[in-house]
Amino acid sequence: MNRAVNSICLNIAEGSAKSSKKAFDYHLEIALGSTVEVVAASCLAAEQAYIADLEHKALYDEGQKLAKSINAFRNALE
Repeated sequence: MNRAVNSICLNIAEGSAKSSKKAFDYHLEIALGSTVEVVAASCLAAEQAYIADLEHKALYDEGQKLAKSINAFRNALE
């Protein structure tokens, strides 16, 4: 889960340094996938009682907000 979390911000940072919108969008797409991966991992962690349901809900809600923000940013690049 830590690697997926780190991948979100690192891909956004790397994409912002690219010279084309297409390349930036590619990195935003990877960041979006990593966001979904974190949410999925939190589901598994909750099912296995590694985290509390309340913590899972917080991760889920934040993941949904972040995914919407990344998609809005991608749409603004078009």
